[in-house]
Amino acid sequence: MFKKIAALFGGKPALVKGAGKLKEGQAKVVTFGDVLAGTATQVMFSRVDGVLRAMNAICPHEGILMNDGPVAPGGHIVCPMHLYEFDIKTGREKGTHCKNVKIYKVREDGNDAEVWI
Repeated sequence: MFKKIAALFGGKPALVKGAGKLKEGQAKVVTFGDVLAGTATQVMFSRVDGVLRAMNAICPHEGILMNDGPVAPGGHIVCPMHLYEFDIKTGREKGTHCKNVKIYKVREDGNDAEVWI
């Protein structure tokens, strides 16, 4: 646990066990920190074209957590509240309704992954 917390603040990557097993076209949210204490960072991992990517899982418009499940056509994650679509490669919202989401550097290491948040 201490290593994960230190990784959050020390510029070192956080290890995500099993992230490398995420199936093609799927997305999964992983939480780092404590949601109830307000110290959490929620990261959406997704895999498209064999590449594992990571982005902030909170929609910047209303603070809604985006859902696990399939990646939308064109490589987009869809916010469930207003259906805003975010590009998994760039974090850009497809329209002009919302700010972009943050993209995180991610590196696969076998069945695990490292993410810099």
